[in-house]
Amino acid sequence: MESLDLSHNNLSGEIPNQLVELNTLEVFSVAYNNLSGSIPEPKAQFETFIESSYEGNPLLCGPLLHKSCSKTDSPSTASDADEGEDRWLDTYVFRVSFLVSYAVMLFTTLFVLYINPYWRTTWFSFVGKCITTCRYLIVGNFLMYHISRQCAYLS
Repeated sequence: MESLDLSHNNLSGEIPNQLVELNTLEVFSVAYNNLSGSIPEPKAQFETFIESSYEGNPLLCGPLLHKSCSKTDSPSTASDADEGEDRWLDTYVFRVSFLVSYAVMLFTTLFVLYINPYWRTTWFSFVGKCITTCRYLIVGNFLMYHISRQCAYLS
């Protein structure tokens, strides 16, 4: 096997040390997965692979990645902090994009109703019918409630 590209596959766990035994491997990439632990020791062909072969795996460590694999480091804490910041940024971007989209749609609708008298008349007619329907519904329900209470009171 000369090439092994496993990037962007949502792989998790550690990189197996048995891969070091593949002597004919010229291309190797496990970038942008969820791999953890230390990268295999650079022996034979694995000495030729560069940092970009492992990028996008925040829990991987090793000398090639300039991250210590000692137990005193707590990558989960740093990951949680980064995740919290990402969550805040995602929420902020969502809210801003929602408000901008809402404003664009509102002003577009108002502009179209302003320049097109037929649609404006149709829109206001529709709104008037909705108001009338709601009013009759509320008044009708109030009368039914009032009548049913009077009947319950009399019996």
